[in-house]
Amino acid sequence: MKTKNQIFIILFLFWAICVVAQTNSTPLKYGKYNCTASKYVNGSYEFVPRGSFTIYKNGTYAYQGFEKPSKGKFRVDKDGNLLFVGGYFDKGKAEKIDSPNKFFVVFPTIPDNRWTCSCAEK
Repeated sequence: MKTKNQIFIILFLFWAICVVAQTNSTPLKYGKYNCTASKYVNGSYEFVPRGSFTIYKNGTYAYQGFEKPSKGKFRVDKDGNLLFVGGYFDKGKAEKIDSPNKFFVVFPTIPDNRWTCSCAEK
């Protein structure tokens, strides 16, 4: 019986550590994020560059995929996702994924299904 209780306690502690690790989100890293779209062609994936965007501490962003940057604003929701207003990403969302400083970006005028964007600054 003692061994079963010890195993239960160890499993419970392991579970608790995993839950805490998942809920502790990394803070938003401001700076430049490079974006790519993936495309399945002839049995393999191609990665197509889609420009970059920079997020600033004052709640603004600039997409550098055109000759002239497209600027707008963003806010961070309770889950750490970015919600865009104005600019090229208007009404879009950068959804936080498991990797730190990485997002799936979707927005109404996106030419692809979604983009993967990673922080360019280490």
